Amino acid sequence: MIMKKLTLALTGLFVISNFASAELKIGVVDLSKAFTEYYKTKEAEETLNERRGTFQKERQDMMTDYQKMVDDTQKLKLAAEDKTLSEAARTEKMKAFETKVQDVRNQENKIRGFEQQRGRQLDDQFMRMRKGIVDEINKAVQDFSAKEKFNLVLDKSAAGVSQTPVLLYSQDLKDVTDEVIKIINASKPAGGAPAATTTPAPTKK
Repeated sequence: MIMKKLTLALTGLFVISNFASAELKIGVVDLSKAFTEYYKTKEAEETLNERRGTFQKERQDMMTDYQKMVDDTQKLKLAAEDKTLSEAARTEKMKAFETKVQDVRNQENKIRGFEQQRGRQLDDQFMRMRKGIVDEINKAVQDFSAKEKFNLVLDKSAAGVSQTPVLLYSQDLKDVTDEVIKIINASKPAGGAPAATTTPAPTKK
């Protein structure tokens, strides 16, 4: 048993020694920068902004209807309290007021439901578009790294759970960020949108 453990330990040391002595080709890439400068990021941002604009217009139309309903409700309340009207007329106004109050509440619920639904739709679309962009960038990095025979390429923009940079220090490592950006933007249509500047890059864990 002791000899077996000793053999395993020596084998492990041998593997580690060979790994350490091997000439590794290691590079770094700034995926956050690549994400920001990818032309599809800008396109996605514009698409989402258009949807947000449509959402805001729909909401504004609903709020206009809501405000009119509130104004009508207030007028009915004043009419129901108008002593110059007959009791029958005031009773009729009060019934109309109570109906309008319920209409106002229904409109409030409708607006809240609309905001929640559209908010989820925008979030879902954002996540789908971002995932597609990230997947394309990752594939570009992998293909480039394999072609250039890198053993390892690290994301220098990655951060851990505590937002501490994963890569704290590197020296004389090849930075392939510009090459990757050139590759992913090679399919950019002539006269296309400039690189994105505001869409948040994905957080790396």
